[in-house]
Amino acid sequence: MNIYSFSKATVLGLLLLSVGLPVNAQIYSEQTLPGASGSQNTIVVKSVDIDNDGDQDLVLGNEFQQNSILFNLGTGDFMTGNSGFENTLNDTEDIGLGDFDSDGDLDVIFINQGGFGHEYYHNDGNGNFSIAGFLPATNGGSIAVGDVNNDNFPDVILGNLNQVNFCMINNGDGSFNNETNARLPGTVKSTDHVLLEDIDGDGDLDLFFANRDGNEILINDGNGFFEDQSLQRLPQGVNMDTRKACFGDVNNDGKPDLFLANVQFNSNKNPQNRLYINESNGFFTDLTAMLLPQGHNQTTNAAFYDIDQNGTLDLFITNVLENPLQALLNDGTGLFTVRTEGIISSPVMTNEAWGLAIADFNNDDFSDIYISSRMGHDVYLLGDPEAMIPVSTSAVLADHGYFTFPNPAVDDIFLQHPAQINPMNAQIYTLTGELVDHPVLQPIEAETSQLILNKTLMSGLYLLQLQTEENTMVLKLRVE
Repeated sequence: MNIYSFSKATVLGLLLLSVGLPVNAQIYSEQTLPGASGSQNTIVVKSVDIDNDGDQDLVLGNEFQQNSILFNLGTGDFMTGNSGFENTLNDTEDIGLGDFDSDGDLDVIFINQGGFGHEYYHNDGNGNFSIAGFLPATNGGSIAVGDVNNDNFPDVILGNLNQVNFCMINNGDGSFNNETNARLPGTVKSTDHVLLEDIDGDGDLDLFFANRDGNEILINDGNGFFEDQSLQRLPQGVNMDTRKACFGDVNNDGKPDLFLANVQFNSNKNPQNRLYINESNGFFTDLTAMLLPQGHNQTTNAAFYDIDQNGTLDLFITNVLENPLQALLNDGTGLFTVRTEGIISSPVMTNEAWGLAIADFNNDDFSDIYISSRMGHDVYLLGDPEAMIPVSTSAVLADHGYFTFPNPAVDDIFLQHPAQINPMNAQIYTLTGELVDHPVLQPIEAETSQLILNKTLMSGLYLLQLQTEENTMVLKLRVE
């Protein structure tokens, strides 16, 4: 095994800004990977605790190279290994994770293109794997895992290229019955992404197929039998090649909206990414022109994430050819603006970015990002939210004696500080440097002051800047 040693982010607790910190530095900063010139040609990456030790590992699906795992050592440092995966040079396109054999740990399915067979492994609970069995040898493009027939066992939907998609029903012991003909329409498409989501809000899992030749919505009848309702529910008229999709409530109305990551690998396709708003019970309206930046990025992946921790879903996208990783901030109504330069350090050194995993790898209470590359090297970005605060500081303060409570705060917010120091000024910022409140510091006793807010803060993570006669410091402030 080889050791991947990544730098660690700032420790938990009180986080202070030192002399010389640039104003509005990026939240995410790239860390150099050892052996970066040696690419694994990684198409897909999934973050999950695969060895049950309490931290997030990375499962890598590679193109014509052995698949592998980066085992997290608990600090954001990783050790790489294969742990029983076959040394076969398949063209892996997707990864399915689930406790298929009902033994309490996560098993792995690698979906391979070309019709040579998929790889299905059982986990011993410690991240060691053995061949579990075989799935139909399809020309695979994607996989989704979920209980489609409500028997409490994870089933599998296989998305295929130029072939019908498959529905594999789990018997509860990790073996599957191919019930495709009974449960799915026999449409032949080229599916690059499968999503299981309660699209119509009736409590069961429906299907979305992101296709190269027309996307599809299939509605579950509650027992795992699906009806194609694409024409009724999806906007029509745009010729797209959709490689990834993600659901998320972007306008805070309680309904899952839909982002489509599109490419123009064929000249007749429209490369504009699209945002569909869920108007009611899974009927979507295309509001791309109103809500998304116009552009011709070749977008291969996307993930909703609350980047600035203000309670609304923002967006990360990966692209090939240029702009490998972009960050788009949501104003709370679903209107997205590209804010990459203020959020991600430049450049992100990769080509053909395909895989995207967002998780707290180093246990500092903030997300990090791993981007996998098909032709280049993978990239690891550490999250450092404190870098965003616009502070001019002339000294470093000791970290003892300062904290806010309760944590997280709900209504009243109190500040603990040394008795001999009375902060004179307080400001509250979002993680992207936006000043949201200038609270009054009301002394309660010698070592305690209350923050009297001028407005109610939305749930999320904020930065509290405190000023004394001599110094400036910053604390995390979490609000529920």
